Amino acid sequence: MRIRRSALTVAALASVVGLTATGCFGQVGSSAAGDGSTVVFANTGGALAEVFAANAYVELEAEGVTVAEESPNNEAKLTAMVQAGAPTWDVFYSAPYIAQGRCGTLFEEIDFDRVDTEGLDPDQMSPCGVPVLNSSFLLVYNTETYGDNPPTSWADFFDPAAYPGARGIMNYAKDAGMEAALLADGVPGDQLYPLDYDRAFATLDGIRDSVRFFDTGAQQTQALESGEVDMMLAWPGRAYDAKAAGAPIDVVWNQPLKYFDVLTIVKGAPHQEQAYQLINSLIGQQNQEAIANRMPYGPSNSTAAPSSDPGIAEFVDGPQSAGSTVVRDDAWWAENLDEATRRWTDWVNR
Repeated sequence: MRIRRSALTVAALASVVGLTATGCFGQVGSSAAGDGSTVVFANTGGALAEVFAANAYVELEAEGVTVAEESPNNEAKLTAMVQAGAPTWDVFYSAPYIAQGRCGTLFEEIDFDRVDTEGLDPDQMSPCGVPVLNSSFLLVYNTETYGDNPPTSWADFFDPAAYPGARGIMNYAKDAGMEAALLADGVPGDQLYPLDYDRAFATLDGIRDSVRFFDTGAQQTQALESGEVDMMLAWPGRAYDAKAAGAPIDVVWNQPLKYFDVLTIVKGAPHQEQAYQLINSLIGQQNQEAIANRMPYGPSNSTAAPSSDPGIAEFVDGPQSAGSTVVRDDAWWAENLDEATRRWTDWVNR
């Protein structure tokens, strides 16, 4: 469905000069929290929230809706407030497998007649989730370490004899360590699921002595900048930040692992009309292009142009991957997240 939005006036822009994204909880705009014209958005904070504040929130302010933010978007807190029957959040920024696995319990089913779906990929839309950006888990490496013999595949990442050096991996099952291991061991990208845990961990065992585990994106950036690791299974935003700060890193565009994020409406959200207004603004062309021009993410809305900045484009999947992109199976992850997390944690701690 195509939904028309009101034009943003100069006067409306003037009324929100100085908007900033909050690091914890706070209003962006002028209406009182809890007011019928306020919508509460639980998101990841940081630079992405700054883009939202400078674009989507400005648009909503012109329509009389103020956005209040809370970050980080903690699922445990969400679960507690929904189970208590008193949610204070309206829109929750989520992974698609969480939206699928908790649909109807933590999240409302989306009425897509109220969503501007023009330009969205139907394969990324789910009963409780609306896609908001595209990204990929990437193999990045230190160019000074490997010189004229850089790694070219996940197999090289898992071959410390041929490519010595420290490896970095996020310490979460969901962050593609098992998928990368299976690709390295020769599993075709379109046959990864269901994940073969034993085969994945056997491959991961091969780098156990050289792996560094990280818990936050900031740790990724620091490790790449300092040279603590020579290769990393990285988030593109953090790798981009490191290179922008001078880290000598490049990307291997061979089987990047594609993922995307979604917007959800909290079960029992008190401001559902405003929640739909926020979602439509976040997926609209203006906000989508603002994300792409500030950060290394691809728009979820195909009407939005990708960034022309070569520094950003270097970390965004495109022709350079030559059709090798592997797409994560979010339906599998929705059904198996708890077991996969248990198996990953057991391997890390043994």
